[in-house]
Amino acid sequence: MRFNTFSVAITIVIVFVGIIASITISPWFALFLGISLTPNPPKPEITYGEFPFRLEYEINGETIIIEDTLICEYDGIGADVGRGKYRKWKDRLASGNERVTLLKLNDTIEIYYSPGSAKYYMDDLADYVEFNHEFPNASIIQKVGETTSYRTIHSDQLLEQYNIKLISWDYTQPIKNTFSKKKSGVITISKQ
Repeated sequence: MRFNTFSVAITIVIVFVGIIASITISPWFALFLGISLTPNPPKPEITYGEFPFRLEYEINGETIIIEDTLICEYDGIGADVGRGKYRKWKDRLASGNERVTLLKLNDTIEIYYSPGSAKYYMDDLADYVEFNHEFPNASIIQKVGETTSYRTIHSDQLLEQYNIKLISWDYTQPIKNTFSKKKSGVITISKQ
């Protein structure tokens, strides 16, 4: 019985590719399967909140006041390798602005103040010991091609390089939320 050399070579290549594929894919498949089989985290009792804030700052000697509201909403369940399954939140500003912009230098660089995350305001920071706002620091977003980077800019550098000084940050405190299988609700917080 004679073997066709070409058929044997193809069979060896297919077996080799199959072994390599199973070695590289199987751990990811096992992680996916493991995460998929874990129970979902409980839903929040409160799924929506509005948090008014006021930021006062000075730029080039002129005082500017920004008043807006951070709207936070529950966005379902997410999953990743680092956290497993987790509650997703989304937030937006009532003004429709993308960020609390302090100064837009050009189309690629912007200085802004972050009011905080929806997880913070909706009391879903179980994995964090304490949350601190950046005040009196700010942040810079810079876009280079397809890459976007974010970094903190400290108050002394903010004043020295851009002549910006954050004066006051008044915000609504986070809610007290609970997480269970019960029906979800809505809350609106108004500052008095």
